[in-house]
Amino acid sequence: MNFIKRKYYQLFSKYLKNKPNADISYIKAQYYLKNEKRLNLDNPTEFMEKLQWLNQNIYDETYGDFVDKYEVRNYVEQKIGKGFLVDFIDVYDTVDAIDFNALPNQFALKGTHGSGYNVIVSDKATINVEDVKKELKKYMQSNYYNKYKERIYKQVKPRILAEHYLDQTDSENIIDYKFYCIHGDPKYVLVKTLDGDTYKKCIYSLDWNKLENKNDDNGFLKKDLPKPDNFEELITIAKTLAEEFIFVRVDLYSINDKIYFGELTFFPTGALKRLSVERLNKELGDLIQLPI
Repeated sequence: MNFIKRKYYQLFSKYLKNKPNADISYIKAQYYLKNEKRLNLDNPTEFMEKLQWLNQNIYDETYGDFVDKYEVRNYVEQKIGKGFLVDFIDVYDTVDAIDFNALPNQFALKGTHGSGYNVIVSDKATINVEDVKKELKKYMQSNYYNKYKERIYKQVKPRILAEHYLDQTDSENIIDYKFYCIHGDPKYVLVKTLDGDTYKKCIYSLDWNKLENKNDDNGFLKKDLPKPDNFEELITIAKTLAEEFIFVRVDLYSINDKIYFGELTFFPTGALKRLSVERLNKELGDLIQLPI
C-alpha cells in the first residue's frame, strides 16, 4: 500500500472510530489498512471474515459474561470445576475500594471488562500505590468495545479483579496455550511465551508439529518448545469449554503440570488482522459453518 493510500485509510478510520452507527465502515477501513485486502461480509470465506460476520450477527452484548473476567468464572466452574480457576482475592466496583494494605505481597489486578487491563505485582514493596491507582482508573474509564468494535464487550461492567499471583517455580516463563476451537473442536494451538525480553508466538498442530511462518518474523517464536506432558488434558479442557460456540479461542496455562483457565477470546486481534500462517486463513475459514 503506498503512503498516500495508507494515510487516507488511517485518517478515515480515525474519523469513523467514534461516529455513531459507523461500526461496520470503521471495521472495513481497519481491515483494509491492516491487510491490504477488502473485507467481504456478504459472502465471507476466510477465517477473519467469518469472525467479523459472527461479530455482526451472533456474538452480541448478550455474550458479555463469557468475556467478563469475573462472570466467566461461573461458566468455567460449571463446565470443568473451580479447580482450574486461579484463586481470586476480591472484586471491586471502584479503584478506591481496593485496600492495598490488605493485599498479599504478590498479586494481579485485572480489569474485568477487556484485554490488557492488567497490573501484575511480584513485590508490593516496589510499587507506587498512587501510580497503580492512576493506571487502574484509566482502565476503568475505558470501554474495550471502542477499540475493535466487538459488540460482545459493549455492556460489560468495568470492575477490578484481584487474583493470586501465578509463578512458574521451575524458572521457566509461563507459557500461554491458546486453542483455536471451531464448532467445539480444537484445531490448532497458538503458543505464546517470553523469548528474551519479548513475547513471541507460534502455532502448533495438535500432534505438536510447529507450523512454518514466513510472514511474521519479528513476533515469531523460532525456538522449539517441548510438548507439555498434560497436552491431551489441555485439549480435553479446551474442547469442553468450547463446545457451545461456533468459534472461540480457549486460553489456558500449564504450570508445574497444573492447568489454569486464562480467558475465552472470540475475536483474536479484534478479527481485523489475517493470520500470519497464510494457509490457515482459508483452512479455518472453510471449517466454520455459518448459520446463514
